[in-house]
Amino acid sequence: CWLSLGHDTLIVEEPWPRPDQALLLEETVTIAVQVNGKRRDELTIARNAAKEDIEAAALKLDTVVRAVGGRKIKKVVVVPQRIVNVVA
Repeated sequence: CWLSLGHDTLIVEEPWPRPDQALLLEETVTIAVQVNGKRRDELTIARNAAKEDIEAAALKLDTVVRAVGGRKIKKVVVVPQRIVNVVA
């Protein structure tokens, strides 16, 4: 069968195929969003999104707005492609 496809060597003599690493990476990532250390929601965003964009998207989530409940946000910790933690 291999020879009928136009190859002139045996298949056992062919090298293993090399994967294209660029095709293995997904373009979006799912990030966990926490409020005061408790997981509240998830955020799906572009893999190369800036920290500011991730923070803005997380603060717009309804579950985050409800969990903060009008309290002043003291700090927002963003680890790109991993997690967002809102401290209120």
